[in-house]
Amino acid sequence: MSIIKAFLYTVLAFVFWVMIQLAILLPIKYLIGKPDDFTHIFGITKILSVVGSFLLIYYFFWKPKFDLRKALKFQNYNPGIYLYLPIIGLGLFLLNKPFWDFTKILKYFQGVSRIDYAVISSNNISLFYNLISTLLIAPIVEELFYRKFLLEKLAKKNRPILAIIVSSICFSIIHIETPNNLIPTFISGIILGIIYLKTKKIGYCIMLHFIVNLIILTTNNIGTSYDNWLTGYHFNIIYWLLFVTGIILTLFGMKRITTAKNV
Repeated sequence: MSIIKAFLYTVLAFVFWVMIQLAILLPIKYLIGKPDDFTHIFGITKILSVVGSFLLIYYFFWKPKFDLRKALKFQNYNPGIYLYLPIIGLGLFLLNKPFWDFTKILKYFQGVSRIDYAVISSNNISLFYNLISTLLIAPIVEELFYRKFLLEKLAKKNRPILAIIVSSICFSIIHIETPNNLIPTFISGIILGIIYLKTKKIGYCIMLHFIVNLIILTTNNIGTSYDNWLTGYHFNIIYWLLFVTGIILTLFGMKRITTAKNV
């Protein structure tokens, strides 16, 4: 696959995502009107648009012939590698935190405004749909598309490092709705790409993606969030030591995985 094609597939997936959302929401708006509680409709629409957009890509452009159940069969994997995935997940979380906090850090050091670390509460229904989308749909659908499809095909016609970078940029672009997440998703894409090309097992990538999303969801929804825990640190040396710790944990886990025996 050429680099241009990889970007075009990514744009097309985004277009399909928007079209499916409009196809669901516009009829509801004009025929029924805005309901009192939009939570169910928004949650279902979000899930259907993500799954539908990538299924259209699979059907028209990929048409995969591999057996997903066989690809995820536990016997085909090295259990030892799974032990290092949580380490990398925690490492990525600590490593990416300053990028998520970029705007807050700028405001803090400029003295523009007081930083508010209050936890944003969400109702149980919204949280339920978010759990399905973030922990179930995203790890499977996105890893199949960006690693199994884009990266694997890019690697056939390009150098591995270039294939990893391009697929990671595409992975980052699809998260453009949250700008502070562009660099973290790019970094995560690099790590996931290396793991996939090294092991050729998509299950590791899906599991790591799940772990990273689980950590983020947990820290955003527990009573005392990660942000509140860092309130007293004011982006000082402890905050940045945690960032360095994230780098060390990620590199350690990657070293162990890339040198482990594959099954």
